Amino acid sequence: MNKLQALLAAAALAIGLAGLTGCGAGQAATTASGKDAPKGAYTVNLANNGGGGLFLLAKEKGWFEEEFAKIGGDIKWSEFPSGPALLEALAAGRVDFSWLGDGAAISAQANNLPITTLSLLSEGLKGLNIVIVPAKSTAQSLADLKGKKIAIAKGTTLHVFFIKAVKQAGLKESDFQLIQLQAEEAVAAFESGAVDAWVGLDPYTSIQIAKNGARVLTSGEALNIKAPVLTIGRTDFVKEHPGAAEAFLKGFEKAIAFQKEHRDEVVEFIAKAKKADRATIELTVQNTEYSNVPISKEIFGIQQASADILLEAGFIKKKIDVTRNTDSKAIEAVKAAK
Repeated sequence: MNKLQALLAAAALAIGLAGLTGCGAGQAATTASGKDAPKGAYTVNLANNGGGGLFLLAKEKGWFEEEFAKIGGDIKWSEFPSGPALLEALAAGRVDFSWLGDGAAISAQANNLPITTLSLLSEGLKGLNIVIVPAKSTAQSLADLKGKKIAIAKGTTLHVFFIKAVKQAGLKESDFQLIQLQAEEAVAAFESGAVDAWVGLDPYTSIQIAKNGARVLTSGEALNIKAPVLTIGRTDFVKEHPGAAEAFLKGFEKAIAFQKEHRDEVVEFIAKAKKADRATIELTVQNTEYSNVPISKEIFGIQQASADILLEAGFIKKKIDVTRNTDSKAIEAVKAAK
């Protein structure tokens, strides 16, 4: 059992313990502010995965709060650096809604964690899965990085992409030294020269290109490797609170529409939030495409191929059917109501 699987197993156990030690059904509900909630009100735990700008925007504008207030939901926010860390909290009942890249979503299902996939937020072709090298690097292809140290967040969509990319190049994962680093840690390692390359995502990669002259070696867009980003809900929570999944997805709808119509304001907001150069964030926003639609057969096929690759690589231990934990009723209702 690898480290991620051990953590997920512990998290799965934690949810059982939480059920034994949690509040009884007869106890009064409280809001995130600690005040008594109206009768029938409940807390909704929303998690930002990887510091995504769209979620930050929706939080700033209060769009999720607006939607959940209509059905008695009071929001509590949390932040996670990547999918694997978020899954531990979700398994313990501390996250109700968020989004995951394909790697984390597959790991969750393979480890029997209680998630329901709600919609496709993005195909993940642009602004994600970008391999950069320092300005002084002579590498021109992935083959030139054989034996080199590469920063990557294992178990994430970045990891799935890398496995697909090296396989496409006739290589294998073991040809490289993968160094487990989250984005903030990878910044320091990349800038200090402790790693030879970094499999990252915007805005981090664009910041390195603008700030330090880093160079894109390859990317998901260049290799046409889609990496679905999926909205997810904790299965029991979705079942217990009718309308909650729709409220969550409506919050995203508002954020997506606003970004399309007010790009300059969005760029200014994210640049300030990320403490990044405005021109860099403008490029990042331009390269980011959101959809929030029902999951298509094509995306299911991509997800299944990813799951099979992770099984072959030994990252998951059993074959899964990626369609089994999906419920499209909420996103279909949201789209029908527009």
